[in-house]
Amino acid sequence: MELARRVAKNTFYNVSALILGNVSGLFLTIFLARILKPEQFGIYSLALSIAMLATSLSSLGIDRTVVRYTAYYVGINDIESVRGCLRHFMKIRVILSIIVSSLLIILSKALAEFFGDSRLTIPFVISGFIVFFYSLVCFLDAFFKGLQRFEYSFLRQVVYEASRWVFVIPLATMYLAVGALIGFSIAFAVAFTLLLVIFIFKYFYFISGNSKPVSSKVNIFIGYMTIASLSGLMYAYVDTIMIGYFLTPTDVGFYRAAYTIVFALVGLISSLSSVLFPTFTQMTVDEINKALNKLIKYSAMLTFPLSFVLYFLAEKIVLLIYGVNYLPAVDVMHILAFILIVSSFDYLYSIFSAKEVPEITATLNVFGMLLNILLNYILIIKFGIVGAAMATVLSRFIVLACVIIALYKLFKIAFNLQIPLKLLFFVILDLIVVNYLAVDLPIKLLSALIIYLVLLIITRTLTLDDIKYFISVLKP
Repeated sequence: MELARRVAKNTFYNVSALILGNVSGLFLTIFLARILKPEQFGIYSLALSIAMLATSLSSLGIDRTVVRYTAYYVGINDIESVRGCLRHFMKIRVILSIIVSSLLIILSKALAEFFGDSRLTIPFVISGFIVFFYSLVCFLDAFFKGLQRFEYSFLRQVVYEASRWVFVIPLATMYLAVGALIGFSIAFAVAFTLLLVIFIFKYFYFISGNSKPVSSKVNIFIGYMTIASLSGLMYAYVDTIMIGYFLTPTDVGFYRAAYTIVFALVGLISSLSSVLFPTFTQMTVDEINKALNKLIKYSAMLTFPLSFVLYFLAEKIVLLIYGVNYLPAVDVMHILAFILIVSSFDYLYSIFSAKEVPEITATLNVFGMLLNILLNYILIIKFGIVGAAMATVLSRFIVLACVIIALYKLFKIAFNLQIPLKLLFFVILDLIVVNYLAVDLPIKLLSALIIYLVLLIITRTLTLDDIKYFISVLKP
């Protein structure tokens, strides 16, 4: 029960940070999309995607390694090993951040020529500063997550979001895409300053004092995490970059408009992954195996209906949020809505790293990246931005199937797939029934919720024990 409460507390802070970040980010994106219009919004989105991709080059798996080994060494009360890892990786992270940021600034003109649009030069220069500050924020955030002090991540998110609203919107109004990117750079700088102050005043003893050298297993781990990090971030942004290359910045704007809404929800769903990673590190395989069936049941119970609701409301959402200028984003959202189903299982990936088999994570990420690039190449040329959405969804479903197979082969971790399949059937049946109701949309949504809950209860998918479990976990 203590484990459940610890996970619940960390989940509360992490989900709170994600809700704040995603809700704030969504509304900020809405304002930016309306201020910038599709063309400038596309320039802004492409430059920001390049910045996020460059950040992975300055990370090389360091952040994930810091989380894993901070949690592990603190768990066995080996503070000297924590110091050794922190000093070692902090030095590497700072050096890499400077190198990658400088290269992005120096090569900004060449990159703009690669994408065939000289207007991208200055945005790419500003992206270099975003990379520097964002890299340092990620490093300190990883350290605090390794300590399982997720409240600092929440506080960082509060300050970052406030800074974004203070700087991004006014600067975007005056200087369009360039101004928006400058605002982001300032917001990351403010967030880094906050985390640095907390670290200096509360955790400086993790730097000063005796330390142990980094062990060979840590270096092996980070090697695989480097591959996983690079391929994973490429996996996340390759669609945007390929749209920018094969199509136009305006098409990027349409795609990112839909992507932002869907992945705001994905971020909330995937929050369990970052919360459970340090927890899985301190659990045995048997304990993980026992916990997974409940995790799968509860996450699928929430996310499956959300995916189908997003599909059916796509046009209304785009019109309400962005206006008629962004109607081409509707078809993209129809496809991307099904990403929510895959995302409800994202925490499965963290088991490999937690159990020190990062080579599996790296292999899966590389496979997913290559598959995504291949599918994007084929489908973008044939179907445009809808093809990019199809490539993203297909590749993620295929990789998830590989994750499930790998977990069974390596750890004999098997879970009951009947539950997610049953929930999927309930959702489809629910929506078919509700679709024939001749009532207004709010009544349809309420009816869908009632029917879904009735199906869960009469089939005993949701039981009194489940409700008692929720209450016990949430008790202070």
